[in-house]
Amino acid sequence: MHEMIVETTAKKCRAQNVQRRHLTWFIATVSFALLALPQCGSSNEAALRHSVVKIYATMQRDNFSLPWQSSRPISGNGSGFIINGKRILTNAHVVSNARFIEVKKNGNPRRFPAHVKFAGHDCDLAVLEVEDPAFFEDTTPVTFATTLPQLSDTVTVIGYPMGGSRISLTEGVVSRIDYSIYTHSGVDQHLVLQVDAAINPGNSGGPVLLNGEVVGLAFQGLSQGDNIGYAIPGPVIRHFLTDIADGSYHGYPELGAAVMDTRNAALRESLNLAGTNTGVVVYYIDPYGSAKGTLQTGDVLLTIDGYDIAEDGTVELDGNTVEFNELLERKQWGESACFRIMRGPEIRSIAVPLTNPKDPYTFRNIYDRRPEYCIVGGLVFSPLSREYLRSVGRNLNGTNQQQLLYVTQYAKIDGLHEDRDAFVVLIRRLPHAVNTYAEPFQDGLLSEINGLRIRNLRDMQRALEKPQDGYHVIRFAGMDECLVLNAEQELAARPQILARYGVPASVYFGEESE
Repeated sequence: MHEMIVETTAKKCRAQNVQRRHLTWFIATVSFALLALPQCGSSNEAALRHSVVKIYATMQRDNFSLPWQSSRPISGNGSGFIINGKRILTNAHVVSNARFIEVKKNGNPRRFPAHVKFAGHDCDLAVLEVEDPAFFEDTTPVTFATTLPQLSDTVTVIGYPMGGSRISLTEGVVSRIDYSIYTHSGVDQHLVLQVDAAINPGNSGGPVLLNGEVVGLAFQGLSQGDNIGYAIPGPVIRHFLTDIADGSYHGYPELGAAVMDTRNAALRESLNLAGTNTGVVVYYIDPYGSAKGTLQTGDVLLTIDGYDIAEDGTVELDGNTVEFNELLERKQWGESACFRIMRGPEIRSIAVPLTNPKDPYTFRNIYDRRPEYCIVGGLVFSPLSREYLRSVGRNLNGTNQQQLLYVTQYAKIDGLHEDRDAFVVLIRRLPHAVNTYAEPFQDGLLSEINGLRIRNLRDMQRALEKPQDGYHVIRFAGMDECLVLNAEQELAARPQILARYGVPASVYFGEESE
């Protein structure tokens, strides 16, 4: 059994509005099964058994404190089910960091090699492909419900809880439809179904069924709660499958506008929100969000795509009260959202193109990507990541470490991102005479080398080509002192250090550098 405990964090621009700091979630990646139903929606047992897929994955996580190394391989079991197009749908966390994948149909001992075609780590969904067409013989793709279930609808959760070898069925009711954290990424929030059926380790990825149709995918539970489980609902699944239809995965567009409720009477009066007007007021625009250049702080968002926004930021959608962001969630990257806003005394309509750039300062959990690094004189530099902070663990009380925590939360708010593409950190010293007395700079944020501002890891190589009077002068943010290396000695020591510590190369900038 493989179980991962992850503390919830809040999605950017809404972190202050999500009060879940004391909750701990789990993602189950042990053996579980997903139900597949024939297109007619019947409960034909033979069709069900032939459509169930068991996934065998050998996974290997990278070591973000020693970025040229990986952890030992581990084996895990998961499940998936066959969807149209001879594909297998499963959770992304089942196949993340997988080095080898096999799949097996229920009742058939033969294992077929498979590979990940698409993975949406922001929504914890993935599609697998099997090259051998024999795998899909006698199988039928599932039928998905076209609408959300209603509160108090009785649903069935199917899977292999606690690593069992036989299918387990539990029943419960839909108790909440909400907007909540997806622990696989650690920061993204999407629509979830809360059910009071038991979802234990092993249920993750199993279908949630209503009237013979799949209305959700069980994927996480609340460790402190009894019989409280969460499922990925149909709209999120459809968004993922629609996104990959063009052959690439773009992910979810981000509005990047932090908003404030307008329930306070004095605030409403100051905004001239008189009478029946409701809405929320924008107080921050993310520099990497779609709203940049269109919306402004102080704008009151009255409607979105014709739906009235209540004073608490909710809309009525499909008979449910959800956050207005759910309407954005159902759009693909490249589409637009139309807002009716009040800017000062004027009411106007604004179309916001949902084409935000990739945000390097959203510190999601990283999967399927080796950490980049650059070593100079035995000093190991790497971009700041959530994984590295996790490796630091409890040693976060020093000034440098506190600075790392600070920039993960406030870099964009305080404008610290403006002359950077990433935060480059001195993550480790490989001891050698050439780098003696470098310990005080451990976990420091690199700012410049030899007078060149360091925007990203690649800038380091260019800066090292131009020593100052025979020395490499390395400066860190918030420090008056600089770290100085003798350039000639550093160059001579490189092969010694790499050989001594078993490092295969002094730099790794991604797959293109191999």
